[in-house]
Amino acid sequence: MRKIVLATFGSLGDLHPYMAIARVLRNQGDQVTIVTHPHYRAVVEMAGFSFISMRPGPEDVGPEEVWTKKANHSTRGTEFVVRNLVLPYLSDNYCVLMEATEGCDLIISHLLTFVVPVVAEKRGIPWVSCVLQPSVFFSAYDPPSLGPLSFFSGRKFFGPSVSRFILKRIARATRNWLSPINSLRTEIGLPVISENQLIRYFSPHRTLALFPKPFASPQPDWPENVRQVGFPFFGKEEKHRLSEPILKFLANGPAPFVFTLGSAIVQMETDFFKIAFEAVKKSGIRAVFLVGKEAKNLPAEASVDLQVFISEYEPFPALFPLCQAIVHQCGIGTTSQALSSGKPQILIPFAHDQPDNANRVKKLGIGLVIPAQRLNIRRLSSAIQEITENKFYLHKAEIFSRLVITDSFSTRIVEALDKFAKIENSAPDPCS
Repeated sequence: MRKIVLATFGSLGDLHPYMAIARVLRNQGDQVTIVTHPHYRAVVEMAGFSFISMRPGPEDVGPEEVWTKKANHSTRGTEFVVRNLVLPYLSDNYCVLMEATEGCDLIISHLLTFVVPVVAEKRGIPWVSCVLQPSVFFSAYDPPSLGPLSFFSGRKFFGPSVSRFILKRIARATRNWLSPINSLRTEIGLPVISENQLIRYFSPHRTLALFPKPFASPQPDWPENVRQVGFPFFGKEEKHRLSEPILKFLANGPAPFVFTLGSAIVQMETDFFKIAFEAVKKSGIRAVFLVGKEAKNLPAEASVDLQVFISEYEPFPALFPLCQAIVHQCGIGTTSQALSSGKPQILIPFAHDQPDNANRVKKLGIGLVIPAQRLNIRRLSSAIQEITENKFYLHKAEIFSRLVITDSFSTRIVEALDKFAKIENSAPDPCS
């Protein structure tokens, strides 16, 4: 029996893929532990996994309305997350992971768990990098729709040399963000590294691409050890039930549009639901608003409108297949669930990987894109009308859904990680 530690950072869309991997490993007899933010303890332990807390927690980040706005800024959000939410806790999380990996055989990392390669090197054990979304590869052959690269995404006549030049500029501009990593390495007796750990820094042992080839096909400049295993649907095999009120709403009329901002953007102050309500009324459709624990800018009249059902949360795997279309923020977790449902989408990307995810769904012919900064009643109403009247989007969505459903995620995970045998000894814990 191997001891495997999985470390992840971020929203539920970042946690659930690791729980899906953990379930596969547990089912084949491995001992798994998930290391992540303290507020996910109940979710992880309820699923039967060992849990260890790492920073930051809610008490570290301050008022929600402040940090969520900064973290999801369309151009400066990534820098804020890296420099204010990740790196200040690097030393603390190093000690947490050193203790968690005592006698460990393998560590599985997240893009933002920069401390995992450090711990793995110090302990002399292998680590596996996970790529949840294609944009993380920063491929010059398939440039992501991010920042200055957005113009070149899909315009292959420019060739990879132009994208490669821009990528080098981005890597150079962001390298100083990550200087605390080399400071930690020096402090614990490891050599400094020259690579930018945010851009194109992957495990020499294995990288898991957690999305299927139809969503993003392999490129010549991907790492050689990549294994594409498909979307990790943790909720797909769990018993998720819709609430009784929403079941009644669904039964009393045509299939609704679902409006959701996932588990992270929904915490922000936005006009999303205000605009959505006006567009719903103008379009005459029925709608489900998933508004989170504290609805932000939800019109008072929406709560008494029979055309709209408002819920804090409903499980996506159970709800999405019963709706007409999904309007969402394009986080990779929500996007993958929407793609598996076989329903068309209206994509409202805010920041980070979301513009690239949205662009890929659009290229598949499954949805329409309205950047969050350009969202208004007219554009959203027009998109609703197009999705409603043009069955092309539904047809494409149903085809892609069948490809996702037949994906053998569990088998591919086992095959990808099978080469990592149990290790008899590892380095001592310098934090003790």
